[in-house]
Amino acid sequence: LAKLLEGDDPACELIRAGKVSVGYLLGDASGQGFGSGLFDGQGVAYESASWGAQAQSKSSNWREACNLTDRVLRLVRSGTLKGGELIIFTDNTTFESTFYKGYSAVSEELTDLVFSLRLAEREAGCIIHVVHIAGTRMKESGIDGLSRGDLYEGIMKGESPLKYIPLSQGAVERSRGRVRDWVNCWWNDAQGDPILGKPLRLLNPDDWFELYDNDSPRLWSPPPGAMETVIELFNEDRLAHPTMSHVFVIPRLMTHLFRRSLGKDADLMFEAASGSWFWPLSMHEPLIVAIVLPIVHVPSHRGPWVLRSSELASDTAAKLQSGYKSPELRGARKLLHLDSSVPGMRQDEEEWGGVVLRQFLETAARDHIPLSHGLLRGMLHSLPERSVPHPGQDRRR
Repeated sequence: LAKLLEGDDPACELIRAGKVSVGYLLGDASGQGFGSGLFDGQGVAYESASWGAQAQSKSSNWREACNLTDRVLRLVRSGTLKGGELIIFTDNTTFESTFYKGYSAVSEELTDLVFSLRLAEREAGCIIHVVHIAGTRMKESGIDGLSRGDLYEGIMKGESPLKYIPLSQGAVERSRGRVRDWVNCWWNDAQGDPILGKPLRLLNPDDWFELYDNDSPRLWSPPPGAMETVIELFNEDRLAHPTMSHVFVIPRLMTHLFRRSLGKDADLMFEAASGSWFWPLSMHEPLIVAIVLPIVHVPSHRGPWVLRSSELASDTAAKLQSGYKSPELRGARKLLHLDSSVPGMRQDEEEWGGVVLRQFLETAARDHIPLSHGLLRGMLHSLPERSVPHPGQDRRR
């Protein structure tokens, strides 16, 4: 607190970057060495070195965080980040979670690194994001090899870093439409009719701002980098149209912008690991799928009237997440080098995942009718003895 509150004038926190350009910093560390590459839109400035004996004795989480934090502190001192925005990419989930939580319960040294990073952010007047990416993506980008002195892969051999950082592409676009086909296979019943009454409409960026004219269930497939804006628009639409259904399909990138907020509204939320016909291994990170159903009436529950955390939703999410992560649990095989649709595998995925998700939607439609068709008076705690007539009840007062 003394460090945060020092000085006569209150500290300022930057809300919006003053520079148009955004810097991308990728870094990786091993037991023996470390490396990082900074892309500023013009080129890549990379570093590679070996750890000393003392650093080698530290935890892997500390080495990953120290590698990137040290690079950022030097950028701040040079004035490079002043008024700008920096996105740090790491394959270490502990560093990412500690950065947003603000501390580590098990490592004081890791807490100190994150604290120094936050102070540097304030000092430079910049915005810093820490984004977790899959280890396989880090290897493919060539940054993983820097700790071993390998300069002939991915970014290091001259390829554009943006090729390995797909923050501007949604899941449907990246999968060339396969994710949309997969969603439609379980949104509709065996006869091809929508289980919840209407077909899904895939929203494009223009649709996001004109939802008041759209009376169809929404299929959101936004780029991870746009999720902050998308969540704001979704929250407004959720309030204006509480009886509308939503399906989100988002690559697991920049989750700090949406996972917690979306999780509060989603009735069902799970991750589909890469390696299926609709989301192949080349996607690296899992696909986050969230289903938001209309607000419903549950007879034995006084509110909020949603299916989130219900036994049905919890069991379905656990079954889907484990099934896609470990296909052998359901008797399927994972084709490790697949990046295109194989008819036999596609049929297996549609039959398994489609059946589970269709059962969820059918149960929700059958047993949890929308609030406007159920009892309302039960929400008014001041009038516990009175009720609003149900459409099927006697209408006498």
